[in-house]
Amino acid sequence: MTTARSGPALIDLPGVRSQLDEIAAQLAAGLNCLWLLPDQLVDTGQAEELYRAALTSMPDRLDVVPPAVLTVPAPRGPGSGGSADRSAGQDAVPWEEGDEEEWGGLPDLDFDDEFDIGWSGARPVRAARPAVGEQAVPEIFERLGKELAVDPGEVVARLADPTQRWQPVIGLRAWAEPDDPGQTALGVSRGSRGGAVRRLFHSLSAAVKEAGLPPQARPRLLIVSRLRDIPETLTDELDRDIATTTVCWWWGTVGRLDTATVVASARAHNPEGHVGQRVRGAVHEEVVTEIAGFDLVLARRLAVVWDGRTSRLEAALRSCLDSEQIVRAGACPDAALNAGTRRGPGSRLRPAWSGGVLQSWEGRLRRHPAVWYADRGGGVPPELDFLVGQAQQRVVFPWIEDTRQQLARIGARHATRPLDALVETYAQRPPADYRTRPEKAFAQLEVGALLSASHEGGLALPGEELRLLKELVKARNILAHRGALRDAQLDGLCAELALAHRRWSKL
Repeated sequence: MTTARSGPALIDLPGVRSQLDEIAAQLAAGLNCLWLLPDQLVDTGQAEELYRAALTSMPDRLDVVPPAVLTVPAPRGPGSGGSADRSAGQDAVPWEEGDEEEWGGLPDLDFDDEFDIGWSGARPVRAARPAVGEQAVPEIFERLGKELAVDPGEVVARLADPTQRWQPVIGLRAWAEPDDPGQTALGVSRGSRGGAVRRLFHSLSAAVKEAGLPPQARPRLLIVSRLRDIPETLTDELDRDIATTTVCWWWGTVGRLDTATVVASARAHNPEGHVGQRVRGAVHEEVVTEIAGFDLVLARRLAVVWDGRTSRLEAALRSCLDSEQIVRAGACPDAALNAGTRRGPGSRLRPAWSGGVLQSWEGRLRRHPAVWYADRGGGVPPELDFLVGQAQQRVVFPWIEDTRQQLARIGARHATRPLDALVETYAQRPPADYRTRPEKAFAQLEVGALLSASHEGGLALPGEELRLLKELVKARNILAHRGALRDAQLDGLCAELALAHRRWSKL
């Protein structure tokens, strides 16, 4: 019977769970956290899922609603009879990508206190107008003031107040924040981003330091952001400030196990298939995993589109890549010439990382398969054969070894010469005790040595076992020299493995 499984949620993958646990541990230790995500995660809405998973891991939290949300929730917290989670998610208007431009471009409206704009039970908290030459309070402080029921200018003082028992993790989606307003007199250029987030980091860190709050009593910031949503200088500055802030990159987060989990869930499985079918299925999944690497969307697409035939793999892969992706990949630097770091991408790699065409995968820099098509007009990319061969090695080599052991036991019964003589002749490095324990030494002969002994009369294997041995040697030689098995070669190996399994199951 064929069964199919639904795909796992991103936050349920082991690599993602590990990073979420790391972030939770850093926040619990009293550190601010800046979590940097590639653009695609925001585009697909998965960044929101990751943000909520990270924030809800904290018992005390404050979810700063995006500026599109106009509701003013009643203050809640310890002693108010409400939950310690001041999240407005259940009342919030869903935030759509691109809304920040629409809202960020609107002029500030100066309502009179008596003017009713439809807020029930509460009126907007208005920040005091700054004096001449004084920097205006960013709009984000107004939203924080509404959440904390204080004036925007008192937000930092409230959060750093040592007499307050409730010191939450303050969650902020930087991608949903509007562009900084054009304030030429203050040296802020129109269209820049992240100035308000920078000021929040600086002002809160300074206030916490001045108040002398211990780590367990500090308010902490959880900022989830794309690279372009905050000043690059702020990223580097916070990365050096290890005493108060941790910078977490979506870098090496997804590993082989995560990709393999997605690939396996995308395919239909037949648990009753014979050995050859199981080998074929395992090769299919491993090849897709190896090629897709860190791109889970590509992994799912290719697992469904590709039928497992190597001759049709390149066409299937090309159909899973869109032209925009290939254009972005054209600017990807050579991963071999640009060193990253263990914790995040180096400065030269960051644009490619943001665009989703370069990532750390299994401890090594990996470029997206779209890069293969960005710089060449056509033809099968040489990288494709190399990765297919690597994937086949991981699946086929264990099967070759298990089958070799069985053939060695059968061969010992069909030897035409003493086993110690065969070991001495055909083993590359005969073990020291091969004369006293020839059966053990013979059982360690490689498939190539067993085939040579058969060709030269040292073994008289039955015809079906000799055919199987030849297929094992052919596959081993191709894969050992970094080649890839073609369809006919893999078909022949799988067919002989299936026949052998049926024969040996009757013994």
